[in-house]
Amino acid sequence: MGRAVVLILIQVEKNGLAAENPPQNAKVPPTTGAILGKDVMEVVWADMKLTEIPSWVTDVPRNWGTAARGKLSANNWRVICTVHLPITLIRLWGGDDAPQYQRDILENFMDLVRAVQIANLRSISRKEIELYEFYIFRYVTRFKSLYKLVKVKPIHHASLHYGDMLRGFGPAHTHGAAFYERYIHSMQSKNHNMKLGL
Repeated sequence: MGRAVVLILIQVEKNGLAAENPPQNAKVPPTTGAILGKDVMEVVWADMKLTEIPSWVTDVPRNWGTAARGKLSANNWRVICTVHLPITLIRLWGGDDAPQYQRDILENFMDLVRAVQIANLRSISRKEIELYEFYIFRYVTRFKSLYKLVKVKPIHHASLHYGDMLRGFGPAHTHGAAFYERYIHSMQSKNHNMKLGL
């Protein structure tokens, strides 16, 4: 589930940072380019410096979202999107004075955050699985209407079936993304010649 939180930020990583956000009085949401402009990213980074997180939460690079930073782990994205971005974006885009499209983007993003938080619980009930399915379905549905030019990815489809995984296997972290991320990293760090058995 860690990779699912990347969906709203995919343009940040692909295109770097936009010069600035659309003006506050803009009536039409941006359809291409970064969702988070440089001005918002600078506020996020400033808020991160002021935020004290528990010792069991992984600290993330302070320069995430820049070309210089490079790739982040799934766990880094999870912490950014479930801790740091909500702190800043709710303050910036959640008020009555914020343009409607920013409030719509925020509400859509918060549906994803809620779903990811539920999917990462250590124990789970049927009610929580139903809540996961509600939030992820609403997220994917609104995502497509908010970002008309963005193609639906396999991760969108897979996230709609994760409720079945939770019902069948529970929230076992052995089948979560973090295990596979570590395994892939381990394999990438080994010297190999692309041949089995040698």
